[in-house]
Amino acid sequence: MKKLMIYKAALLLLFGAMASGGCKKMLDLKPENLTLAKDALKTTADVQALLNSCYDEFANLMNGSVQNYHELLGENLAVPVNSAGSLYYTVWNRGTFSFRTADREYLDFYNCILRINTIFDRIDEVADMTSADKERIIAEGHFLRAWCHWELVKLWAQPYGFTADNSHPGVPIRLKADKEIQIRSTVGQVYVQVLSDLDKAIAALPADNGNYADKNSAKALKSKVLFLMNDFSGALTLTTDIIGSGKYQFSDTLLRFVKGAPEEAIFELISTSNSDNRGGGFINNYRADNNPNPNLKPSADFIAQAMQGHDLRSALYEIKNKGKANEYFVCHKFDKDVFNVPLLHYTEILLTHAECLVEAGGSATDAINAVDKIRKRAYGTNWTALNPAISNASLKDSIRLQRKLELAYEGDWTLQQRRMGAKGETIKIRKTVWNCPGMLMQFPQSENTTGFIFNEEGGCN
Repeated sequence: MKKLMIYKAALLLLFGAMASGGCKKMLDLKPENLTLAKDALKTTADVQALLNSCYDEFANLMNGSVQNYHELLGENLAVPVNSAGSLYYTVWNRGTFSFRTADREYLDFYNCILRINTIFDRIDEVADMTSADKERIIAEGHFLRAWCHWELVKLWAQPYGFTADNSHPGVPIRLKADKEIQIRSTVGQVYVQVLSDLDKAIAALPADNGNYADKNSAKALKSKVLFLMNDFSGALTLTTDIIGSGKYQFSDTLLRFVKGAPEEAIFELISTSNSDNRGGGFINNYRADNNPNPNLKPSADFIAQAMQGHDLRSALYEIKNKGKANEYFVCHKFDKDVFNVPLLHYTEILLTHAECLVEAGGSATDAINAVDKIRKRAYGTNWTALNPAISNASLKDSIRLQRKLELAYEGDWTLQQRRMGAKGETIKIRKTVWNCPGMLMQFPQSENTTGFIFNEEGGCN
């Protein structure tokens, strides 16, 4: 179990000089003011505090905020309310973007990367740093830097496989603690960097690391990256290793977004209280027990698949004004004041493992066993095992359906559809081709510099 505990006071140890004017983000500082970080990183405790702040920044992005954008671009959400200046409506509509979409997420991912690079630049100067602490801290930095670059390239670039050699534009790769202008690297180059960072993390992270990333966290993340690359053999090696470790137990609960569920969690964001709530992006937009009309609501097509009487997961959804002209649907998956956010967990590992077995020509029996664990939990007494003679095509369809239903509104399904499209399958998302220009976020105005190529303007609808 990897739980992410956030210590907000950590930044004060490093940037106390800025407290009188509010806690500014490092990316907002002028380059000459980065000497503050150099002066502050004198002890192991200082470095650990800065690393904690990287986890904090990352958690504030992955609290549903980033996942919601992927869902808005996909097929599982109904149209959001088109109020004046509604960012969510603009993203859902997949129209022409111009310097107004997801700027905070873009800049804050690079904030996190900048802090990590600052640690890398200064860690050799810390006199009381043990070799063990140095190895661990650097490995955690590689883990977070890989994840940040990967989240960026998924939202601001066409997916891996869009071009045969992945030479299409990706995002800037930042490996130094500076704010020098960087043009876009190719998607292939970004993925090479992500995998390089993850390999370093896997090699050096401890098997157990308290509330922070450990070796299996990095393996689980790498399996997700390889799966989106359609590298099924590579992903299968990692999922097999994680399953074989025996560290994680398949939970009998249908809901992972709770204060516990430690048996499945490989890496999760921990909420300690209402004031330290790591699921705010989900709660504030989906919660329906105390809000009759939440911002984000399921689409009719998704409900038709999800609300089957024999599926116990149907209880996570509700039809409002049933049969009337103003009928709509709500999701109860995030109806809590506080919960942990599992970003890497055993259910997804099983789903990835099963599909990779089918795609890589592995054991169909093992694939059936993996997905049937999920099906049996979902269908209860109505469960019937998959036929051992099921075709590979039908087995893959079954696995994908379970993925869509299990990971609904967690930012996954749109990415999987785009992966399938890049693989050569005929994929349309809301009746539009998977690689239309409107599937990408536009870069912020701050990147409007010589040589920087913005995403193509145009929509999908």
